Amino acid sequence: MLQASAAIVVESGISGDGHSLAIVADRRLPVAALAALIVEQARYRLVHHARGIAAIRQAIDDFRPAVVIIDATWSQGMSPVDALGCNENVLILLDPEDDPAVFVQAASARARGYLSRTAKREALYDAIERVRAADYYLDAAIAGRILGAIRQSGTAGAPRTGLSERERDILIRIAGGRSTKEIGREYAITPKTVGNHVTNIYRKLNLRHRGDLVLYAAKQGLSLPSGAAIE
Repeated sequence: MLQASAAIVVESGISGDGHSLAIVADRRLPVAALAALIVEQARYRLVHHARGIAAIRQAIDDFRPAVVIIDATWSQGMSPVDALGCNENVLILLDPEDDPAVFVQAASARARGYLSRTAKREALYDAIERVRAADYYLDAAIAGRILGAIRQSGTAGAPRTGLSERERDILIRIAGGRSTKEIGREYAITPKTVGNHVTNIYRKLNLRHRGDLVLYAAKQGLSLPSGAAIE
């Protein structure tokens, strides 16, 4: 991550906090490719490049992007999120066939979104908008392959009890990649009510963020019924 590069794109005709995106990678080509995909939308224009951790951190501090997209190698040392000093408005790109341990490490970074590097551009746009709206995004490819591998690894601990049936169902849907709005539509409740349920789940399971919830559900073998879909 020491030789990381970054690009800042800003919504055309708009300036100020919350109207830019930061794209960070440990190679220049992914940064250029991702920036090109995003600026294909007439909504964005490229305004800044940075190279090296110090310069990237300064750019993030200066532009205060609504979303920080990170495409970097996850090693056993400091994570890219910690190295950059990012908050929770982070979208992490991962390979769906990676070792499950990579997702475990990435999930501990308190990111709001996890997207497969093989995802189509429409999924990238959707993930960006969900993270921007402070919702959670989990790519189905990652949920199906990486979390499936975690379930099969036999690492489940003793299940923690105390969740209501509704809370358990919501936890399962979060682990399946459902957004807050999708869960709300399914149960005919408001996103705020979904958020209240999630807060109760955190408290009862002594967990702190969505990545923790996803890992807990995976380790306990909790998943949506085969073929379950949003109406």
